[in-house]
Amino acid sequence: MAHEIEISNGIARMAYADREAPWHKLGIAMKGLQTAEAMLAAAQADFDVVTTRVAVVDDTGEPIRNPDGTPILVDDSRATVRVNPDGTFDALSTVGTRYVVQQNREVIDRALLVVGASKGDAVIDTCGVLHGGREFFSSIDLGQLIIDPRGINDKIDRYLLVRNGHDGKTAITFANTSIRAVCKNTVIAGMASSRRVFTARHTRNADSAIEEAQEILNFSTEWAKSFQETATTLLGIKIGANTPQFQRVIDGVFPQERDATKRMKKNRDEIISVVKSVYENERNAGGYGYNGWSTYNAIVEYLDHYREGKVSERALASMDNNSWVTQRKLKAQEILLSFS
Repeated sequence: MAHEIEISNGIARMAYADREAPWHKLGIAMKGLQTAEAMLAAAQADFDVVTTRVAVVDDTGEPIRNPDGTPILVDDSRATVRVNPDGTFDALSTVGTRYVVQQNREVIDRALLVVGASKGDAVIDTCGVLHGGREFFSSIDLGQLIIDPRGINDKIDRYLLVRNGHDGKTAITFANTSIRAVCKNTVIAGMASSRRVFTARHTRNADSAIEEAQEILNFSTEWAKSFQETATTLLGIKIGANTPQFQRVIDGVFPQERDATKRMKKNRDEIISVVKSVYENERNAGGYGYNGWSTYNAIVEYLDHYREGKVSERALASMDNNSWVTQRKLKAQEILLSFS
């Protein structure tokens, strides 16, 4: 199968955010981005892998033993074995004696640390198992995390591709890519197209590679942390949908041109109407209250999802640090913070 997604009892071991179905139409559609825990569970990817000694068997599968009855073991080799919830086991591959198992959950948790996220952040877009359990992949949505790369002229792509293997060949891999991982081919394509790829072998040193990964991938979590502080401040700013403060934000982000035609004025009125509607829905003021954070989110949501334009163009503008869209978001933030 071209996708190489593992099928277990007729169910594909993959989960994805329902905003876009993968080309192979396999897996569990999840409502929006999810936490690592939820995505791993839905994709049946949160299994344990252990290493065992390798014994010699005959063609029937019976162990070949020494004259004293002890099994014949291969000293310089180990086997990786998946432990299933029902108590059964799946042999995955043979590995070297220095191989250290890195569970799928451990690798994805490490990736979240690299980008400055926490286990509870709903930022996982896809998650899946390949080759009968031998490989694992996931896509973390960096747009949701609002991670900024070091260097004002640098560019950050949409996803952090996460890859893990239990076959002794596939390294722990993190790659910043614009390609959404949904199968083996897209995993390979994402790695090939990435300008920055971090890899670590399955050894005892893998756990100490967080800072190295951030340096290689050129990620800085300082901006993300400062944004969290900003969000806390915005939550404390009370703003109603029909207040002078709200109108000031709207005027700053969507200014009225002096020589605007009737059509231009009508278009602007329609934009304001949509923004107010988005502001009052359950994802913003309806869930977080009438405050600066809800106002900011409403403007971001409009710019990313509601304004006119092709979906691909809106996505690219949202990822471009120098785009008009990004500048409008920063303007909204600047005005809102002036109320604090």
